[in-house]
Amino acid sequence: MFPIRVVAIPSEVAEAVRVAGKDPHYGFPAYTAAIKDAVPCRHCLQRIAAGELATLFTYDAFAGQENLPLPGPVYVHADSCRRYPEHAGYPLGLRNRRTLNAYGRGGRLLAQEYIDGGDVEAKIERLFASRDVDYIHVRSTDAGCYTFRIERG
Repeated sequence: MFPIRVVAIPSEVAEAVRVAGKDPHYGFPAYTAAIKDAVPCRHCLQRIAAGELATLFTYDAFAGQENLPLPGPVYVHADSCRRYPEHAGYPLGLRNRRTLNAYGRGGRLLAQEYIDGGDVEAKIERLFASRDVDYIHVRSTDAGCYTFRIERG
């Protein structure tokens, strides 16, 4: 299998939001409540079950990568959770209804692949076959929200 790094949002960001009640980049207020439908936590990359407390906040998916921002809404568990290990491979629970956006320098979108089960790893390898692709954003195909970043391992 092609080696990848799965990069969830940093623990420092998730914890800062939980403590301050606002996102650390823009200062927009965060919102914590019991959720109606399950959503993925962008820190541990596990599902936050319906009825559990989740914190919604604005996150710049290009933070630390590009000058042009790409802010949008993301969820984390309201209580502390353990960050997804970077070398644990593609998360099993996030193989459906995801879009892989392959980016080059300057935040240029170079290609997209849609996944709904199937061989996720083969699609990732196909995207990284282009030397112009620096990283991949995994996003919800339904809502368009950022989930995590994939880099070459």
